[in-house]
Amino acid sequence: MRRLKYSNGLFVLGIVMLLSGCMRNKEDDEKEKWNVTLNKEDKKPYGTYLAYQSLQYYFPGVKVEPLASAFRYDNMDNNMKYNYYGTSLMVLVGLDFFVTDKEWNQLLNFADNGNEIVIFCSRLDKKIEETLKCHKKLGNYEAYPSYYFGIGKDINENVLSLTGEPDRTYGYKGRSLYGYFAFDTVETEADDDEESVDSESVNAITQTQQISSPSTLGYVASYPDFIRYKVGSGHITLHAAPLALSNYFLLQDGNEDYLTGLWHTLPGNIANIYWNEYYVRSESESDYGTLWKYSSIKLALLLGIAALLLYVLFEGKRRQRIIPILPPVRNDSVSFVETVGRLYYNKGNHTNLAEKMIQQFLEWVRAHYFLNTNLLNDEFIRQLVMKSGQPEHKVRQLAEMIHEIRLNHGNIDDAYLYQLYNTIQEFYKNRTN
Repeated sequence: MRRLKYSNGLFVLGIVMLLSGCMRNKEDDEKEKWNVTLNKEDKKPYGTYLAYQSLQYYFPGVKVEPLASAFRYDNMDNNMKYNYYGTSLMVLVGLDFFVTDKEWNQLLNFADNGNEIVIFCSRLDKKIEETLKCHKKLGNYEAYPSYYFGIGKDINENVLSLTGEPDRTYGYKGRSLYGYFAFDTVETEADDDEESVDSESVNAITQTQQISSPSTLGYVASYPDFIRYKVGSGHITLHAAPLALSNYFLLQDGNEDYLTGLWHTLPGNIANIYWNEYYVRSESESDYGTLWKYSSIKLALLLGIAALLLYVLFEGKRRQRIIPILPPVRNDSVSFVETVGRLYYNKGNHTNLAEKMIQQFLEWVRAHYFLNTNLLNDEFIRQLVMKSGQPEHKVRQLAEMIHEIRLNHGNIDDAYLYQLYNTIQEFYKNRTN
């Protein structure tokens, strides 16, 4: 009785846990649907499926080439930098945008050659801020759900506008759009988790490019969040609200006009578009050489490499003796049959040997084709032909030889015994079933 109560209790507990797990999975799925991905193939609220697909509408006939999220900008080839048929546009969409010195130099060269770069980001690399003499304010709020910033607070802060449209605003009740740029002072001191920027390296990067003062193309509330710099023959555009490309923002009434106005600020001779959804891009991910800048990490890597080499050197030797190759086990039953057969043959008892061969063959026919072998008549021959797939004349010849051996006891010579053996073996070899 006690065992029955115990088992019933476990059953009820299991049902409760199963139901709670299902409810929890459903809640987790609902939360995951609202996560920020900025993926061009993601139709969830904070994916960029609509923005990416609309490129063919705003730039008809233009080739759109997606770049891998971990694409390194210092790997750009000349086909990307030099376009003889028009201007190349590179759209970079994500939250944290950090690059190495080489990558930033290549991006500047890309724009200097007459191309366009549009960077949507929440946090901006210090070296880029030093180069462009701007500072990104209020970064990384996009990582928090709407109830942290947006719903339940001042919704008017999540309102965008474009220069030239003083009476037109665009907004939504979603995650933060409230990031902007400041130009009066540039913070040169590093945050707790960031390295300070070497001004000499920044000057070395920008010594070959002519960068103009920024022009403001859009605002969030009353602060500039959409700015553009002229770099040589091209431009670099910064946008502080990456979620302005999200499906959730663009599906609100009238917000598609914001995307229209945004793309219309670009030149009309766009020939190629490169789309790079980096999401969160760190400098260490873009260049492994950055790890060597830190002495502790460098020492750890060197120790790891040395330990790996020692392991390969001393543990690579074979510890176990080579396992010898054993010959296959002999089939003693086959050997026994062969020995008995040779014994009958050597004694000249061909009739007895022929009968043994016939008995073995008929037993095989009964086991494989389930035929009655008492009468080897025309019906037996017809059924054996049908089941074995052998020609009728071969089967009939074998049946006639069996009849002849059974009728003529003692009159079997070597040649006839050899012919019987070959006929039976040929039957085994040529059967189809």
